[in-house]
Amino acid sequence: MKKTVYLIALILGLQLTNAASAQNVETISLRVPDFAHALVENLAQEYSRTHNGVEFRFISAKELSGATNVLVLTTDEPAVKFARYAVLPITKKGTEADKLTASRRLNAKKLRSLFFKSDDEDEDEQSKAEQKVHIYTGNSQLSASRAYASYFNEDVNGFKGKKVSGDDSYLTAAISRDPLGVTVNYLSNIFDLESRKPGSELAILPLDLDKHGRQVLDAANLDNILNLLEEQQYAEIPVGSVGFSYDTTDRVINDFVSWVLTNATGELHHYGLLTLPQNELTAQLQRIVNKELAQN
Repeated sequence: MKKTVYLIALILGLQLTNAASAQNVETISLRVPDFAHALVENLAQEYSRTHNGVEFRFISAKELSGATNVLVLTTDEPAVKFARYAVLPITKKGTEADKLTASRRLNAKKLRSLFFKSDDEDEDEQSKAEQKVHIYTGNSQLSASRAYASYFNEDVNGFKGKKVSGDDSYLTAAISRDPLGVTVNYLSNIFDLESRKPGSELAILPLDLDKHGRQVLDAANLDNILNLLEEQQYAEIPVGSVGFSYDTTDRVINDFVSWVLTNATGELHHYGLLTLPQNELTAQLQRIVNKELAQN
C-alpha cells in the first residue's frame, strides 16, 4: 500500500514538474527560405543545447499571420544581418543550353540581355544563345531570382521565360528536364555541401571575370568560390546580405540573434554563405544593444 501511494505521489510530482517546465518554455517560430534552412536549423539546435527553456519551430508562409515570437530570415535591408549570399547563373552540364553558352564570356550587360526583357530588343542583334535558351525563374518572396533582378536594377516581372512556383529547388528540377533550360540560384542550392561540387550535374555559365576569377569559377569548388567573393567583387555576380527580421522588443529572440552574430561565422562557409566583415558584425550587435538600452 505504501509503495502504491509513493508511486502515485512520484508520478504526480513528475507531472507537476513537467507542467511547470512546459509553462517556462519559450517557443520561437522561424520562417526560413530553403537556401539557408539547413544552416538555421543547425544553429537553432546548437542554441537549444546550451539554452534551456527555448524551443524552435519552423513555419510556412501561410502560418506567419497567426504565429507569435516570429523570426523571419530575409534579404530586406532593415534586417539584422549576419551573413551574405551569392547568386550564379546555371544550366545542366552537357545540354544544348550548356553548349550555346560555353563559348561566351558573359559580362553584366550580356547577363542582363540574356535574362531580362527589353523594350527596344532587336532579335537580329540577339545572340544565338539569347534566342534559343529557356529562362526559368522563381516567384517566391526570397527566391534567388528576386535577388538577381534587384541587383541588376530590374523588376522581377521583367525576366524572360517561365516562372516556377515553390522554393528554388524546383528551378534546378526545371532545367534538369529541359535541355535548353537556364536559371539562377543561390550557391547553397547549386552546390552539394558535402562534395563541395555542383550538384545534379549542374554547370555554372561562363562569366567575364579576370583570369583568377575565371579559373576559380571553372574549377567549381564551393570553398574557393566563397573565398574569392569575400576577397573581390564582380559586377557579374550578385552578392547581398541576409539577416533576421523580428520584433526587437522580444528579449528571447534578441538573445538568440546576438548569439548567432557571435557564433555563426564559423558555420557559414559549410552552408554556402559568405561571412560579413567583422566591422559589420560589430555594428549589427551594437544595433541590438542600442535597442535594448532604449527599452530600459
